[in-house]
Amino acid sequence: MKRYQGLKAARIAVSVAVAAVITLLWIEYSDLVLNALGWIEHTQVIPAGLAFSGVTVLFWLVMTALFGRIYCSMFCPLGVVQDVAARLGRISRKGSRRDYHYAPPMTRLRYCALAVVAVCFFTGFLLIPAMIDPYSMYSAFVLNVLKPVWGWVSNGVAAIGVATGWWTVTYVSVITASAFGVALSIVSMLGVATSAWLLGRPFCNTLCPVGTVLGIVSARSLWHIDIDTDLCTNCRKCEHACKAQCIDLTDHVVDGSRCVCCFDCLTVCPDDAIFYRPDRKQLSLPMMQSLDRPRVGSASACSATPATTANAVANDDNKESK
Repeated sequence: MKRYQGLKAARIAVSVAVAAVITLLWIEYSDLVLNALGWIEHTQVIPAGLAFSGVTVLFWLVMTALFGRIYCSMFCPLGVVQDVAARLGRISRKGSRRDYHYAPPMTRLRYCALAVVAVCFFTGFLLIPAMIDPYSMYSAFVLNVLKPVWGWVSNGVAAIGVATGWWTVTYVSVITASAFGVALSIVSMLGVATSAWLLGRPFCNTLCPVGTVLGIVSARSLWHIDIDTDLCTNCRKCEHACKAQCIDLTDHVVDGSRCVCCFDCLTVCPDDAIFYRPDRKQLSLPMMQSLDRPRVGSASACSATPATTANAVANDDNKESK
C-alpha cells in the first residue's frame, strides 16, 4: 500500500537515527558527546528499570498499549542490527524462494527466559541479563570492540598528521577490555546477527526480556495490524515479508504479541487488504448465514432471490409431473 510508505520510511529514519546516536555515545572519546547525548540511555527500558525510573518504564508500557511494539522497531539499537542482517540475508537468498513463513509462538521459552532474567536481577547476578538484554548487548559490543578500533584509527590519523604536518588530531587513550569480554561481545552479536540473517527477528520473540514484557501488553494494543478478509486473496506476500513470523493466513490473524511494528507487510500487499488501525474488520457478508423463508404475499416475484425462485419452479414441476 502506498499509503503506508511514509510510515515505514519514518520508522526506518527514527530507528537509524537512534542507533547512530547510541553508537556515537559509546564510541566517541569526547565528554562533549556524552554530555550532549547521554540522555538517550534513559529512554531504554532495562537501564531505566535498573535506575528505578518508573516514569520511563510506564511511558513505554502506555505507548505499547496504544501503538504496539514501536520500541522494538524504532528505539532498540539491537533491532537495527537485526534488521540490517535480515535485509542482507534476504538479498543473499533472492531467487531461492526462502521467504519468511508463519511460525507458532514459543511461549514457554519466552516466559522461561523472562523468569531467569528476573531471578538474576533480584539475586544480583547480572551476567545473564547483560548477555540477553538488547541495549546491554549492543552497548557492550560498541565499548569492547568498536571503541578500541575507533581509538586506534584516530591515533593513526593523528600520527600521520604529526608526521606530515598537515593536520593536528589529539591522541586518545585507548582502553581495551579483557579477552573474555571481547570474545563474549563478538559471540553474542554474531549469534543475534546470524539468527536475524536466517529467520528475521527470532531473538526478539524468544530470549529478549524487553520483547516479552512489551509483547504481553501489545497483544491487545489499540493500534495493530489487521487483515481485511473481504479483500485478502491469500497471496501470502505479507506473510513472506513478516520478519517476526507472526502472520497466520490460515485464520487471517496477526499475533500482536510478536509483531514488532516494522510495517513491512503493509507495503507489499497488492490487494490493499492489510492495515494498521485501531479497529478490527468485520465480514461484510457473514458466511453460512441462514435465510428466513419468505411469507406468501409479503414480496413480489421480482423481489424474490434467485434461490427462492428456483425452488418455487422446481416445486411446480414436481406437482405437474405427479
